[in-house]
Amino acid sequence: MQMMDITVLSLLALLVIILLMLVSKNSKLAKENKKLNEILDVKNVTISNYEASRVAVKDVIENFSSLDDVMELINSGESKASVSEKLGIPVSKIELIIKFDKLKKRD
Repeated sequence: MQMMDITVLSLLALLVIILLMLVSKNSKLAKENKKLNEILDVKNVTISNYEASRVAVKDVIENFSSLDDVMELINSGESKASVSEKLGIPVSKIELIIKFDKLKKRD
């Protein structure tokens, strides 16, 4: 019986060691998974920012033909809202056109 007891205890000890190793690996994998999810979130934010900037540039390019009209009215003292009403362009696009004009003048 003594040999059987030693065998059972050694198998139990081996099982405990294996379980501890699995718990350790699982915690490491959980940390790595958390880091990968953070990287994925940053990637998604970067992509959405890139797409938003592409849309903004596209809007400015589409309204580039009205850049001179917008800047003429702004320089004459008109407000963004009144320019928006006169030209039928949203205020946000008026602001983009003004920013684009400032960048154009800086070069």
